[in-house]
Amino acid sequence: MGRVLVTGASGFVGLATCEALVAEGHGVIGYDRARPPFHADWMDGVTFVEGDIRDADALKRAFSDHDVTHAVHGAAVTPDALRERTSPGEILEINVIGSCRLMEAAAGHDLRRIVYLSSISAYGDAAPAANGRFDEAENAMQPSALYGISKLSAELAMRRLAVLNQQDLRILRLGPLFGPWERASGTRDVLSPHHQIARAARTGAPCVLPREMRGDWLYAPDAARRIAGVLSCPDLAGDVFNLGGGDISTLVDWCRALQDLIPGFAWSIDPERSTLRTNYATDRPALDNARLDAACPAHRTPILRAARETLTWLDAFEPI
Repeated sequence: MGRVLVTGASGFVGLATCEALVAEGHGVIGYDRARPPFHADWMDGVTFVEGDIRDADALKRAFSDHDVTHAVHGAAVTPDALRERTSPGEILEINVIGSCRLMEAAAGHDLRRIVYLSSISAYGDAAPAANGRFDEAENAMQPSALYGISKLSAELAMRRLAVLNQQDLRILRLGPLFGPWERASGTRDVLSPHHQIARAARTGAPCVLPREMRGDWLYAPDAARRIAGVLSCPDLAGDVFNLGGGDISTLVDWCRALQDLIPGFAWSIDPERSTLRTNYATDRPALDNARLDAACPAHRTPILRAARETLTWLDAFEPI
């Protein structure tokens, strides 16, 4: 494939993507404001470059100095309501202006493809399509939170710049993610319920769910393999694709998987006493993956294996 620049490389999805690309034998340039605060053996296959996503000159140097041929743009702030109130300008600068800077820097180089990691949040309060899921073609976009607004704004700006600069841009709207490499990094304000539950299970703390929380939960290593596939897939019909977990699961399923691995783990459901912090008072519709599945095969890790791998990662990188 060549050499892939991954922005936001020290973050949750960025690290998972870098790991998948290294496993496939690609050269990887990890671009972020700081290196990851830990080391894994596969990171020896990544050249980390420190830089801000808003710095067009630093991005241009990264492209030219490392002979970049492809890019995955994942750098973003995922804010909670407090950050929305206190730092709206920073959120928009990083998520929207930073995306434009990436396209500006890439325009001077002959990149074969750019993949932008957008979000299910771009759909916001929209009603799902007739099949009960969000559809790339059928759904109107109604983002309500500043994160979803910024992701949709970045999509629109990047698509326009791709036309002007004749760039191959593909947009992936990611569903709700969980799994290894997720941590409180300073740019991700609310961690996934799966992460919160797994941490509680390891420490012997009881966990109280607000509800079952049904969703097309997306295991990060599975997402990363699909992202890597999109970089080189020749049969993509269109430029915007959903990437959710496909199958519907619940937090109850996750708790039961953890209970199989940690028999003493206690959990319950009580909306009034929930120990989880979440951004959503109700369940969101799932994503319809049909367009992406038709071009790029899916790999779905069984939930028990995902739980085992998540606990192994936590033991290695977040010891009790």
